[in-house]
Parts: sequence; structure tokens; C-alpha cells
Amino acid sequence: MQADPILDAFWRRGLILLGDRVRQEYGLNTPIFIDLRHGLYDDLDLLQALGAALHREIFALAGDSRRPQQVVGIPDTATPLALAAALASRGTDQPLAYGQLRKQRAAYPGGQYGSSAYMGTCNTEREITLIDDVIASGATKVWSTAYLREAGLEVARILVVVDREQGGDRGLREQGYPVHSLYRISDVISYYLEREMVDEKSARAALGHVRRNEPDPAEDT
Repeated sequence: MQADPILDAFWRRGLILLGDRVRQEYGLNTPIFIDLRHGLYDDLDLLQALGAALHREIFALAGDSRRPQQVVGIPDTATPLALAAALASRGTDQPLAYGQLRKQRAAYPGGQYGSSAYMGTCNTEREITLIDDVIASGATKVWSTAYLREAGLEVARILVVVDREQGGDRGLREQGYPVHSLYRISDVISYYLEREMVDEKSARAALGHVRRNEPDPAEDT
């Protein structure tokens, strides 16, 4: 595999951990741990690079669409990711509008935005990409799309940084939301193994954990 500076930085900053590092740094008995929060937001170079990668992927997914593009992040983890993607689009011929979600509806007594969880322009002409750091069960994506729908906005696609391959995308696709990722966790593990950043035993344990948590294809029949 070609070198990937983002994956290298994830490992260096402990945003993705395998094997003994999980127990040493978090005291957890699991072979793999992903946390794209604590070590990310004080590394502005990495946040900028991740925003640029998300921006490129959004327009690759949009293809020949002539609709203006907008990005919204799932709070709280993905709010900075979505903003980084929008900022990365500045000065390019592929601009991204930005909107923000709250975890709960506003508590203002009334008015146009008094009960909305969405902060931003409600432009139904825009094609919205909903951003998150990972996908596991997909639960946060469900309520986020519902909040946006209440504001009159429909999500065109969901884009996550890492797909944990636990089947959370299946239910979302059944609801009509295409789900995409920058990385699949099995590919991330293989990358770290190939570049000798993790030993084979740890990689094998992490891949086994992923496979045990994969959805049963028979459930779709």
C-alpha cells in the first residue's frame, strides 16, 4: 500500500489503537479502539488534512451533480470535521456550504428557529452530506437525518471517516441514505500490519474482532 499520511498520523497520535496500546492507554480489554476526538482537535495540521480529504470525497461522490453542496456534522465529534471540510473548499472551484446540528432542539420560546436543532441556511437546493467520525450501529445518523428533515432538509449521502464494519450502514441504506467512508477498519488494520506498525498477533486479533461483529448476511434474506 502507498503511504497514507492521515493513517500514519492517526497511529502516531493514538487515534486508532491496536493490541497492547489499548490496555496501556485506556485500560480497555479490546483489541481495537478508535477515538477521533481527544488527540485530533489540538493537531490543526491533521484536522486540515482530514478536512481536505473529506472535501475531495464529497465532490467525488457528487459526480456530475450541478446542485450546490453542503456539509453538516453530527454533534459533537463531527462538527469540527464538517467545518474543516467546508474551510478546505475555500478558494477552490468546489465550494461547500456549512450547517451545524445541535444534540437537542433549541429551547427558545418561539420564532422561526425556536424549536430547531439545525443552525444554518435552509436551502433545499443544496445537496447535503452528513459527516461523522465512525459508523457502528448508525443510531446517531438516524436522529440527525430526522432533525434535518424537520428543518426541511434532506440528506443526500452520509460520509464517515472510518467504517467499523458492524452493519450500521445497512439500515441507513434501507432508508434511502447511501453510506460511504474514507476508510474501512479492516483495510486500516491491514495497512498498519503491512507497514509493520503493529505485529501480526495484534492485527489478527483486531481483524477477528471485526469479523465477529460483522452482520450476518442471512439476516438480509
